[in-house]
Amino acid sequence: MNFAKSIVILLFIIVGFNCRTMVVSTWAHPDSAKEFSKVRVLLGQGTEEEIFKTDATIEVLDANDLTIKKAYEILSINPTSLKAPIRLTANGSYIEYKGAKYRGEIQLKPLDGKVFIINVVPLEEYLFSVVPSEVPSSWPKEALKAQAVCARTYVVREMLARKKQVYDVDTTTNTQVYKGITKENKNTTHAVQDTAGLILVFKGSPIQSFFHSNSGGVTEDPINVWGNPVEYLASVRSDYDKEGDNYSWEDKLTGTQMNQFLSPLGLGEIQDLVVASRFNSSRVNEIDVIGTKASKRIKATELRKMIGAGKLKSTRFGIRRESDGTFFVKGLGSGHGVGLSQWGSYAMAKESVDYKDILSYYYKGIDFARMSQN
Repeated sequence: MNFAKSIVILLFIIVGFNCRTMVVSTWAHPDSAKEFSKVRVLLGQGTEEEIFKTDATIEVLDANDLTIKKAYEILSINPTSLKAPIRLTANGSYIEYKGAKYRGEIQLKPLDGKVFIINVVPLEEYLFSVVPSEVPSSWPKEALKAQAVCARTYVVREMLARKKQVYDVDTTTNTQVYKGITKENKNTTHAVQDTAGLILVFKGSPIQSFFHSNSGGVTEDPINVWGNPVEYLASVRSDYDKEGDNYSWEDKLTGTQMNQFLSPLGLGEIQDLVVASRFNSSRVNEIDVIGTKASKRIKATELRKMIGAGKLKSTRFGIRRESDGTFFVKGLGSGHGVGLSQWGSYAMAKESVDYKDILSYYYKGIDFARMSQN
């Protein structure tokens, strides 16, 4: 390690950490322990034929836990004919659905003309799959533990918010990525086990533990993304992000692509896009879209949704129209930029920064709490 980098790390430790690195409380869920012990993950909606597999026997139970049907290894069901919820259990090691193997049980719940297919799985076992689905299992141990605590806090918060709904989370980046047993890895499983029950709280409540891939050097205040200020998610420098392979990026979009992406605006053929304003983080706030029929000023977050996160990886970007009609885009970072930067966490962990100190840096003023097991 060179001298300059040593100074950066020392300043980071002195200035960045807020000394809240101890488990200071026990957090008890307001509902019953039985309800809270399992996560309801939406896998999809039922069609006229759904196939479930296992390595032993699948049992179909009704709402009164009475056995309706048993099948060996393969079960075919028409969920659209259901009038009441059923659940599937297996005496094997998994239930397979659409090529993915899951722990726990599968519930089929008819509601408002749809049938929701839900994996009900113990919270900690849910995290066995989520953590390696969100970050590489080869990352340093402290980064994996930081991700485990983030993921646990995130799902607990969702469970509180959605307790009257059919499910808590789905399997995508809309909540947290969840790919079942085949994604599990011993490194990330150990990270989950080493932090078992540990969550992040602020003033006694689980925080919104947002995270993203790479901040491009500075995280974003959530008021600039979603319109709501959150005290513990204040913007911080994240110079460690430079270690990430997605720290900087560039792309080109043809005029035809841009016209297609922005056609809902009704501006005609797109002639240019001009940045109108930026936030203190240097992320774009508003951008003027100039067309042959009209022009319109829109939020950069709206533009990113229209173009897609694959092309516009973050809102920290610059754009210009080339002479051949293509649009050249160059930017920093990947994701919404709020909360923990996963690549920042990775680089800190490589420098032997403890996972609690990593989390205390990205989430200001938070405390650590162990969930009650009663």
